[in-house]
Amino acid sequence: MNRDALLTPPEVCGRADVRLAHEQMRVHRSCRVERCVWKAAAYHTLVSAGRLTPQTVSPRERAAARGVQFPPLDEPGRADWSLVAHTLQEVLKRLSELATPPESCRR
Repeated sequence: MNRDALLTPPEVCGRADVRLAHEQMRVHRSCRVERCVWKAAAYHTLVSAGRLTPQTVSPRERAAARGVQFPPLDEPGRADWSLVAHTLQEVLKRLSELATPPESCRR
């Protein structure tokens, strides 16, 4: 993919069913819009129909506006990110090994 490519959400046609979009949002409540095409289609339909307004501020900004303390990332007791990074590196290394064809197949 070109690094300078601009990705935009798909257009929703005028025949989109808002009622069905609401139902799909309920059915796919635990899904993430970025990972579920059903929820993404329902989300874009509701935004296009004016029934849903995307958030424009981050959770940290919303907390600050309400005077709610948002825990800092380096707060004691939080996960040791060096261990997370080490685990991620190990997983990536093993995935690379799986993706690399065996020596007998390289000829």
